[in-house]
Amino acid sequence: MADDNINKPYASTFKTKKIALWKVGEETGKPYINLVGMVTHFKYYEDIFMPTYSATMLVVDNAENLISSMPIQGFEKVVVEFEDATNTSYEYEFRIWTIANRITKDRRQIYTLGLISAEALINEGIRINTVVKGNTSEQVKKILREKLNVTDAKMDVEASATAFKMIPTKKTPFAIIRSFQSKTLSEKASTPSKPKRLPVIPSTNLKLSAAQSNITVASDVGNGDVQKAKGTAGYLFFQTRKGFVFRSIDSLASVDSEQNGRPPVGKTYYWKYGKTGDDSLYKIQEIIFGKEIDIMQKMREGAFCSIVCYFNINTGKYEEHVYKLADVWNDMVHMGSQTKLPSGQTKLAEYPSRVMSTIINHENWYMESGVASNEPADGSDKPSEFPDFQKNSISQSISRMGIMFNQRLTISLTGHLELVAGDKIEIRIPNQVGDKDREKETWDPEHSGTYLIAKLNHQFDIPNQTVYTVLDLIRDSYGIKEKESKVK
Repeated sequence: MADDNINKPYASTFKTKKIALWKVGEETGKPYINLVGMVTHFKYYEDIFMPTYSATMLVVDNAENLISSMPIQGFEKVVVEFEDATNTSYEYEFRIWTIANRITKDRRQIYTLGLISAEALINEGIRINTVVKGNTSEQVKKILREKLNVTDAKMDVEASATAFKMIPTKKTPFAIIRSFQSKTLSEKASTPSKPKRLPVIPSTNLKLSAAQSNITVASDVGNGDVQKAKGTAGYLFFQTRKGFVFRSIDSLASVDSEQNGRPPVGKTYYWKYGKTGDDSLYKIQEIIFGKEIDIMQKMREGAFCSIVCYFNINTGKYEEHVYKLADVWNDMVHMGSQTKLPSGQTKLAEYPSRVMSTIINHENWYMESGVASNEPADGSDKPSEFPDFQKNSISQSISRMGIMFNQRLTISLTGHLELVAGDKIEIRIPNQVGDKDREKETWDPEHSGTYLIAKLNHQFDIPNQTVYTVLDLIRDSYGIKEKESKVK
């Protein structure tokens, strides 16, 4: 709620409860100073592609001269607490990492304090050089717990099906965990399985469309004796105000607990034309559509179809595996109601648009006399504890990540401090048709629906006591879950 002198609480109203600053080494006692009255603007950031949260704080220093009298040297603890329009309090803890844009005039200083999580700064000074081995998810928790002092209550780690053994060579904790992202398979969403054989593809021309019957393509890659790769893979590692998250992309997209998913947060958010005077908490203030689809980029990345050339250094065997998104669409979890890859993209993905190569080495950490490979075709009774999972992860993780940006938009809301990056929300966008047609279908059936919060920015205007939340939303498919998509 707002202060007592504000009669009407708006959806954007908040109250600043504290902005406490401690000296380094004196964090357990009374704060050195409460900056309420000195801070004019505060911006808080989260991003599912960043391992830490951050913030900026604009300080107008009229008399304290904190930079000199304290003095501010870096790594000072800052705790900020706000109360939103629903009387719920949210606390954020940071460390100062930079001072920027400092202006001095008439004994008044204005500067911006750069704030970041304590773990982000501690991570920079920690190097791991001892062997790390075991189940991927368990090792992520162990690294966070032992190297960064993160409690289990501050970890949201999804169980994985993969295991590994590595010599970190003096990498930081964040660097090691991020190196696992594309190689990790979820215990529920994607268990490693035997790739199936693809039939021999005859080297015939592929017609793109009836309207372009004079245009044909023929590729020498993807023909012949190749195998068909299946499945899905890929995790994300990031930090929110709730703690650290290491979860599969499929679980983040899912609303089903069987896939480790979670339902959308809160009620449905609506965008309406013009000024309605409605100050609802769930009204979208502004909406901007960003770059969508981008088939050219996705083809170059291999999101639709790729081929990986594998050379097994243990046996000398050479294999080629083709991965087609159209064939594995149903292996993935999708946020929209679209049931398959669109026909145009399917046609363009008939042949691989990206060629990759790698070495397979199941024997790397195997000390027994038997066969180390865990692949069914090799028939090992006791395979390696740490087999090479590249056949189940390279193409799969590239494709899974590549389609996450099929739809992308940015919305502005009144302050929703309960939201964090990685949450899903439901939005409704008006159907951009004439009034007569809109009576039949009020909301856009393809662009409305469930979206994942990729980036989050809370913008606090402290003197005016207003806060707005800006969200970057992404998803991999079109349509509202309850309705059939028109994508064919």
